[in-house]
Amino acid sequence: MIGNKKRLCFFAGFDSRGEIADYVIYYIKALSKIADVYYWGEFEASESEKSKIKPYCKEIYCAKHGKYDFGSWQELLSKVGREKVEKYDELILANDSCYGPLFNLGDLFTEMDSRDCDVWGLSMAHLQHIHIQSYFMVLKKPVLQDDTFYDFMKSVKSEKNHKMVCACYEQRFTYILNKAGFNFDALVPYGDRAHHPYYDIEAAIQKYNFPLLKVKFFSGEIRDQIPVENWHKMITGVSEYSVKMIEDDLVRRGFELSEVDTILRENHDPDLAQTQKADHISLIRRIVKKIINRVGHIFDGYIYTKLCPYDLRDDILARNYRNLKHDFDLLAAKVSSDAYPLKTYAIHSHKKQSTACYRFALRDYTENYLSPLPLPLTHEADILLIGNMSEHNLSIIGFDEYYPVYLNNLWIEDSHSNWFETNDLSKFYFYNQKKLPVKFDLILVQPFAGKINDDHIKEFIANVKKQMLYESVLVMLVRTVEADHYRDILSSEGLVSALSVHGLVVGNDPFEVYCDKIRSIKGYQALIYKIK
Repeated sequence: MIGNKKRLCFFAGFDSRGEIADYVIYYIKALSKIADVYYWGEFEASESEKSKIKPYCKEIYCAKHGKYDFGSWQELLSKVGREKVEKYDELILANDSCYGPLFNLGDLFTEMDSRDCDVWGLSMAHLQHIHIQSYFMVLKKPVLQDDTFYDFMKSVKSEKNHKMVCACYEQRFTYILNKAGFNFDALVPYGDRAHHPYYDIEAAIQKYNFPLLKVKFFSGEIRDQIPVENWHKMITGVSEYSVKMIEDDLVRRGFELSEVDTILRENHDPDLAQTQKADHISLIRRIVKKIINRVGHIFDGYIYTKLCPYDLRDDILARNYRNLKHDFDLLAAKVSSDAYPLKTYAIHSHKKQSTACYRFALRDYTENYLSPLPLPLTHEADILLIGNMSEHNLSIIGFDEYYPVYLNNLWIEDSHSNWFETNDLSKFYFYNQKKLPVKFDLILVQPFAGKINDDHIKEFIANVKKQMLYESVLVMLVRTVEADHYRDILSSEGLVSALSVHGLVVGNDPFEVYCDKIRSIKGYQALIYKIK
């Protein structure tokens, strides 16, 4: 194994014809040079088909289960067993949705071994959460020895459609692992849109030696993909990978190669209005295709919100129902401890207390109004509210249904299992019932009362940053006269503003939800920041 690491690979296949195509054989052969490969085809296959990859696989299974790729990986995990998986250094999760590899996989793993991460992939995307795209993922030993991975895989079940699979599993997997304290990365860093393979595959290949080509790239299904003038040259110019193998598979799938070429270079054609050689039917087809693509952009979001179970609908009736259900569940929990899976946290603070006096401002809010903040947080989310959240300021945001953690809140009258106090805001941290550190999705901080030493502020921010996910949001309310000073401190601690032209915004990472419903409080500003 490369770098003396012992690797395991779970490979998920699907073919409506019951075949194992040549490009899949090539891919699996390449993987077998760096890992022990186990294959699951979600189709009925003959023994002659299975024999094609037998020299490169430890075990081969072909049977329908209706759970897509995550279902195939789940089945393979069940077959191999946790005890055996834990003995490996890395687990590769791959599928047959790509042609390649164009380059030696050993170089890829050498590069990613140098990255400080517990799980990695080739590219990332953002829908419900920032996530590693699931066509190729690698889990390192710390993940393989943790319950989080196995519990997640046990949860995989048959869903109504592919969008539901993406929402429930692909888009949540990275988030769940990150919540458990595991760091993640990708060959193409998140935010480098210019070289993202779903945007400009040529640029990704040239800069990162990107090793795989999505099959749907050739069918024009990747809507934002920059056209490729000559895809044959794009491949042969950098790799010895057989373009004929791609052509043969495209023909096998029923594509006309000339049509594929046209699709990939379509936008390189002259402007439709000036294309004299094009016939009217061709012009009409292209215009209709562009209109459909534009309409698709508009309706994608709408359809997605209807299908995805993790979207938070800002609906009054639904909100009231959730609040009633929450109250009922809390009452039921007092009768039966099994009735409601309440989260339990503990706070740890070093005995040596800081000399800083961290007090929170409790005034100047009564004349102002704050609208609710409809963040589409899942019920797995954790929220930390620091400082007073009374009715005069932020209590109306309505985070109660997420059962947040309150720290140094003075307004809570009754005993609250998630209500904590500390004199040292530079040392505290939270852990759950499993003694694992809690990573918060949203941390909301009230203004400090009086003048606080800059070093103490930096210590506080540095401590809070340790408890943030990659996609977490830190909101600090500060006096307007001190806002610029706090911005400098936040920047010096490695945080960046989440502001945009739309106002107060939680931008593309993490939630794509506008926070401009946080209205300006008289004399104060809300600074919304995230990790770089």
